[in-house]
Amino acid sequence: MLYFKEEQRFDQWWVRGVLIFTNLTIIIMFTNALYTQLILGEPWGDKPMSDMKLIGLSLVSTAILAGVNWLIFSSKLETKIDKQYIRYRYFPIIPKWKKLSRDDLLKAWVRKYSPIFEYRGWGYRVSLGGKNKALNTRGNMGLQLVLKNNKRLLLGTQKPEELKRVISEFMEPLQPETYG
Repeated sequence: MLYFKEEQRFDQWWVRGVLIFTNLTIIIMFTNALYTQLILGEPWGDKPMSDMKLIGLSLVSTAILAGVNWLIFSSKLETKIDKQYIRYRYFPIIPKWKKLSRDDLLKAWVRKYSPIFEYRGWGYRVSLGGKNKALNTRGNMGLQLVLKNNKRLLLGTQKPEELKRVISEFMEPLQPETYG
């Protein structure tokens, strides 16, 4: 039986705005450069490169831009909790479901956090020592998990109240002092 299910994406208006602005800026710049140098026959820039290098740079930049757009718009954090496991994946970085049982956990609780100060932003975030990970797409609420190996995992949520109820039921068989 599934107690909790959540799917989150990078679909905020400001993310789309930044991507649209960046895409348009790069497309306009390379279109201008190619038109100026290849069609008008005028060197583009103070230190123009050869036509082939300009075409190559335009193609590589377009491919990188397409890849970044694909990565951001295909990213999806999914969390599922049933009576046995907390399952999560962060496509395309973690394409297969990872699962944690009660026995894998020391503590689990829903908390408010600072994405910028604690994890340097949103997305798939790993601390310098690799002990702490955060998977999030927006907001400042998450399910904090402390594993028995003392590693920490934070799964962002847009449903903190529902998740609080479900996680207390999930953790119930453990001793009360083992979770926050």
